[in-house]
Order: sequence, then structure tokens, then C-alpha cells
Amino acid sequence: MMKRAWALVVAAALIPACGGGGGGGGGAPAGSGAVPAGLPTHFSVGLTSNPTDLAWMTGSGVPWGYRYQYLSGGVNTGSGWSTWNSPAGDFARLYMVASQGAGYVPVLDYYQIVQSTPNAGSENPDPKLQNGATMNAYFADFKLLMQKAGQFGGTVIVHIEPDFWGFCESVHGSDPSVISVQVASSGFAEAAGYANNLCGFAQVLFHLRDLYGPNAFLALHASHWATGADLIANHVDPVVQANAIAGFLGALGVPFDLLFHDPTDRDAGFKQYVDGDGGASWWNASDFARYRAYLAQVWSATGRRAILWELPCGNTLYRTCNNSTGHYQDNRAEFFLQAGNGTNVADFANAGVIAILFGGTDAGTTHHTDSQSDGVTNPAAINGNTAAATVPDDDGGFLRSAAAAYYAAGAVALP
Repeated sequence: MMKRAWALVVAAALIPACGGGGGGGGGAPAGSGAVPAGLPTHFSVGLTSNPTDLAWMTGSGVPWGYRYQYLSGGVNTGSGWSTWNSPAGDFARLYMVASQGAGYVPVLDYYQIVQSTPNAGSENPDPKLQNGATMNAYFADFKLLMQKAGQFGGTVIVHIEPDFWGFCESVHGSDPSVISVQVASSGFAEAAGYANNLCGFAQVLFHLRDLYGPNAFLALHASHWATGADLIANHVDPVVQANAIAGFLGALGVPFDLLFHDPTDRDAGFKQYVDGDGGASWWNASDFARYRAYLAQVWSATGRRAILWELPCGNTLYRTCNNSTGHYQDNRAEFFLQAGNGTNVADFANAGVIAILFGGTDAGTTHHTDSQSDGVTNPAAINGNTAAATVPDDDGGFLRSAAAAYYAAGAVALP
């Protein structure tokens, strides 16, 4: 991968409050719209996979493209990801090494703000961002991750703070420079001279990447509700929404390499029967079309490719998915991978998407492994889901069989 061109020593007076902030992403010029060098050039399918799930992935017979894992626990709680192995932080390095060894691009979801103190567990980041000690610990924690990435030396994607950027925009508006953050005032050495706002916060993270882990691709999360109105639920104009969200992320002044998007965070059946949303989370053809148009405009506005992440694993095809605990229905997986739906993959590839990553989120949502430990299950069919499972996967085996068929037929080349 191409090393970033950002000078390692920058006079404080030259660091802008917002804007600027570094060289382009690894391999592809910043904003070029190209697939970053070193990533697959075909539309890929990946999965959430903790260390104990790796054997399932390698034994599935599917040439998965990506493997992802959360890094969480908080930066100042004594139980964050850096404590999960010894020496400190080696959990991340070992995950990268194991993923690469199995043929998968490692993806690390760096999700540390919510669980950090003060106000641990709250989605509101402001008390943490405005606490100098917390920010000092945060930058040190991210520096450690970049050092581990640098030791690894291979291709790795670090997805920075899911939901965080969208929350900041929805609460504070379209200008990230007005959001107060203890950056230079945190006392962290590498943050000296950077603005005490969200732009400076983001720029320090990319500075740390350039210093210690230049092989890492850094991705931001583009939440489709960041304006305060949900793209799908509120039927927002996709071009207007995309431009507003792309504008906020662009105003941070950092050369992010990729954008992550999450169409939803749980199976539609889970939201219907557990969260009680009355079925509002089910998408129809017009919803998928709106989302595709939105993604295409974000790509156009930012020049950055997209990864659809944390897609639900449920389906409406297998009897296993009967809207019981761990076996909820959804239609996103079959939209992309059911036989005959290759056009949908091509359409989303043409909208800038390079991969779809599946993963159950909350406890009780559908997973691709036998997370419920209930073996092969074929309860009575509902809603026409008549396919019989022959494997113990909680989704009935649809993801493994459909992904295998997708790759066997020839994965779609990225434009």
C-alpha cells in the first residue's frame, strides 16, 4: 500500500480548524472513487466473526472476502479491547494475523466512546468529548491500535466509531467545527496544535494512522439518519440526504478511505416481534431503490466506496427462521444472494458498494452459526418459508449456501 504523504511534523499554525488534514488513502488517490488498492476488486461477502467463529468460516467452504470484529469496552474502564490479550492490545494484532492467514480482509469496528466514562453506556458522546482526561486516554488507545496495525503490516480496515458521526450531526447540525472536543487541550502529545473541535478530533486519528499504522484503511460511518430524519422511514429525498451527510463528513477535513453504511441493525422480524415496531422495518422494492440512489449519491459526493455492514442474517425461505429467539426473519440477505438476484448485486456495485458484511447484533437476533446451540431446526413453515435446513446454522444455512453459489457462479466485478 502507498504510504500517506502527510508530513509527520506540522507547525501548529498550519493545522486548520476544519479542512485539510493529510494525504490520500492507501493506494487510491483521495476522492478518486476507485477501490482502494489491496482490497478485492469483485463484490465480496463477509461476516462478523469472533475468534471462536473462525473455524466455522474456514469450514464453510465459502471464499468469504472480509471478517469483522468489534473493539470495545471503553478507553478508561480497565476492560477495553486492549486488555483482552497480553501484551496490551495484542488481541487486535492476533485477529488481523488470523484473518489474513485464512484469506480474509480483517475489519475492526473501533467502538470505544459509548462505553468510556464519564456517562458510560450513553449514546451521547459530548460529556466524554469535553473531558480532557477521557480524550487523552482515547487518543492513547487509538495510537495503540495503530501501532498494532503497523506491526501486522498487512491490509486492515478500521471502522471508526459506528453511529458516532451521525449522532454528532443529528444533534449539533451540519458544521463539525462547532462541536467542542478536548483535542490539543487533552495534553496528548500527538494532538498538540490541533483544533479543540470535532475536526481536530478526527484529524488526530488520521495523524496517528499516518505515524504508526500507514497500512490501515480508515473508514467513517455514514448513518442514513444523521440529518435527524431517517432516509427510509421518513421517505427523505435520497440525493438531498446524501449531500447533507457527505457534506458533514467532508467538512471534517480527513482523507477517509471508505464509508460504512448499515441498512438496519436487527432482523425485521426481531424489530416486529421483540421491539414491537409493527413491521415497519421490512423493506420493499422502493425502499431498496431509495437506498441505492442514496448510496450512489454519497459515492458521487465523496469519491469513497461503500461497505454495507452488519446486515441481518435472517431470511424468509428456511423453516428455521420462524420468528423465535435467534431465528428471526429478514429479507436483505435474500435480496442480494437468493438465486436469480444477481442484478441487485450489480446495481449496488454500480452505486459504489464493494462488499456486504452480515452479522447478528443484539442477543436473540439471527446468526449464521448455531449460536442458539439448538442444532438443526425445522419447525412448521410460516409465510411460505418451506426450505428445510440440513445444517445447524440459526438461519437454516442460507448464508453459507447462497454465498457459496454466488462465488461459484463468478463474483461480480466492481466497476
